[in-house]
Amino acid sequence: MAYSKLAVSLKLATELQSSSLGLTIEEMMERTERSRKTVERMLNGLYELGLKPKTSSLEGDHHLTKRWRLDGLPSALLSLNVKERSAIERHLQTLPDSVEKQALTKILADQKPLSQHLAIDQEMLIERESHIGKVGPKSRVDDSLMGILESALKGFEELNLLYRAVARPKATWRIVRPLGMLFARFGYLVASSGDRTPVTYRLDLIERAKLAGTYFEAKPNWNFKDWTTESFGVFHGDELLEVKLRFNKVAAQRAETIQFHPSQLTQKNKDGSLIVWLKCQGHRELIHELCHPDWLGNVTIEEPESLKVEYQSYLSTLKKAVTRTTSLSMGAG
Repeated sequence: MAYSKLAVSLKLATELQSSSLGLTIEEMMERTERSRKTVERMLNGLYELGLKPKTSSLEGDHHLTKRWRLDGLPSALLSLNVKERSAIERHLQTLPDSVEKQALTKILADQKPLSQHLAIDQEMLIERESHIGKVGPKSRVDDSLMGILESALKGFEELNLLYRAVARPKATWRIVRPLGMLFARFGYLVASSGDRTPVTYRLDLIERAKLAGTYFEAKPNWNFKDWTTESFGVFHGDELLEVKLRFNKVAAQRAETIQFHPSQLTQKNKDGSLIVWLKCQGHRELIHELCHPDWLGNVTIEEPESLKVEYQSYLSTLKKAVTRTTSLSMGAG
């Protein structure tokens, strides 16, 4: 087996051992960026190396779906190299106290430390050059709450949530079926009530959560990953928009390097402009993106008319902040 093929096969073996649920063929294709036939050959190659992936399935899977897991990789193959350990140490500096930070710290504690020279260079990189950091607003979520949500998600267990909606002065209890979590400026729990359409609950507005002790089955025709790709951002709108945007030549080169949405199609024009077509829900978050300084004044909404109307309404609402400030200043004078 050539070195490059062996390296990819060992990477697949590591992915299989790191997954508690196991990976389907499709997930292995996505992670290795290889075709189905190549992934199947790689699995056979692992058997030839003496490694024996085991098949399993989950209760919510289609009856034809198979998952593969692996145990028993030699510890030497799981040791972090210098670059990997260095990357994790730098990443730890950016994390608040959380379950994720504790988990990564334990992983590093079980690995060979960097040499003194490299450790000093690491500190210089973090403290003096400040190459790594998280900027912008972010919300804090209690570790105990995250533990309850994760437990419910893994066990398909219903939750009792004490939740305060944004416009409501008082929190109320509700029973929901947790389906997944999304993270943007805020963290969100995606959940449904019975057979209703899934909705999002902001994690920082969940005041209490308790496991209900009752369980549910995942819908066979519903996929969390597919559901998330239907919208532009976190929120799902009622209307599926077919959007056509035109970036002028000033912004076209930068826009070409960005995937705004999985559905997008692009076309470069002779005048240097770029056409981007999207098919998604969630017009408000799309409007937020179009107001980004990179695109402001350099992008035109060509379709649909409903998005143009919403954009104009959004701009009118923004103007009220300036009007109120001016009025207050005049009153003070």
